[in-house]
Amino acid sequence: MRLSERLCLLLNRAFPKRRIEGRGSPSAYSEAQFHWAEKNYSLFSSSIDLKGKVVLDAGCGPGGKTMYYATKGCHSIIGVDLDPVRIGHAQQFLRDHPDTKVEFMVADLSRLDFPTDSFDVIFLNDVFEHVARPLLERVLQELKRVLRPGGSICMEFPPWTSFDAGHLYDHLYIPWCQLIFSDRTLINVLEHLKAKGPEIGSSSVIEHYLELNRITIPEARSLFHKLAFTIMVFRHERIKGIRLFAWWPWLDSLLTRRVVAVLGK
Repeated sequence: MRLSERLCLLLNRAFPKRRIEGRGSPSAYSEAQFHWAEKNYSLFSSSIDLKGKVVLDAGCGPGGKTMYYATKGCHSIIGVDLDPVRIGHAQQFLRDHPDTKVEFMVADLSRLDFPTDSFDVIFLNDVFEHVARPLLERVLQELKRVLRPGGSICMEFPPWTSFDAGHLYDHLYIPWCQLIFSDRTLINVLEHLKAKGPEIGSSSVIEHYLELNRITIPEARSLFHKLAFTIMVFRHERIKGIRLFAWWPWLDSLLTRRVVAVLGK
C-alpha cells in the first residue's frame, strides 16, 4: 500500500461516519429523496410556481424528488433518466403510491424525444455534475430546446471545490478528499474498503466517482452565458457558520456546498 493510501485511511478514521438516509434499499432511497425534495424545492420556490405547469424532471433517478414535485399542483410531470435500473425503481415507487400522477421513462438528455417548447419548468437537480464534459453543451442546448419561452430550468449542483463533491461520503469522510488525494489513491482506498454504494443504479461507487465532470463555479457561469441563457438566479449555498470567511473568491469556492441556478430561455 502506498504512503498516500495509508495517510488517506488514517485521516478517514479521524472523521466521524456520516449517516445518510435511504441506504437500506431502493425504495428507502426513493422515500428519502421525496423528503430531501422539500428542502430542494425551497431553493427555487421564490422563483417558480408549479401549479398548472408542465414539468420535466431531468435525471430523475429513482423518482422520489419527481413524486414530491407532483404534489405542487403540476398539470403534468415526467421524470426521465438514462439508467433503466433507476427508472425501474422509480416506477416501483410510483406503484407504491398510485394516487400520484407522474410518468417515468428512460431517456438520453442529449437527445430528448419531446417537441420543441414542451415544458414550463425543467428540474436538473444533482445531475449537472454527472453529465460528461463532451455532452454538457449538448444537454443544456437540448433542455433549452424543449423549454417553453418564459420557462425556467432549475438546477443545483456541488462544484468540484465543494467539500463533498466527490460523492464518496458513504465511505470517505474526509472533507475535500477529491482535492487532497489523487484519483489513483482514492480508487485504491475504495477498493481496499470494498466500497459498495446504495443499490439504486447500474454504476459502482468507483464508476460513479470517475463519471463526475468536475465542473467549477466559473466554468458553469461561463457555459450558461455561452449558451445565451437568461441567468435569473446564480447563488452560492455556503457551509453554515463560516460565511464571514468567504471574502476571497478561491476560499469562497471551497466554502460553497452547492450552486443554485435558475435559467430562462
